[in-house]
Amino acid sequence: MNIDPLIAELKKAHALASQFTGGYSARFMSAEEFAHALAQTIAELEAGNTAALKKLNLWFLPTSDWDDFVKLEGMELGQRISDMLRAQT
Repeated sequence: MNIDPLIAELKKAHALASQFTGGYSARFMSAEEFAHALAQTIAELEAGNTAALKKLNLWFLPTSDWDDFVKLEGMELGQRISDMLRAQT
């Protein structure tokens, strides 16, 4: 299972998510909290913790946390990541 392309896309997602502030979603009280959790989860995945895929899958489902914070600006990136995550799980 090669997760390097997924990690590269997730790092792009983190860079984009880090540009947002405020807001909320079902699991996060702000965009800053989401970006921080995303960075931690990417690090877990890079360390070999494939259980992180389950969290990420939930966050990147259509109309989930990712969409709540980045809206249209991250729609295509979020869809690519969601597709990659479904292929991994």
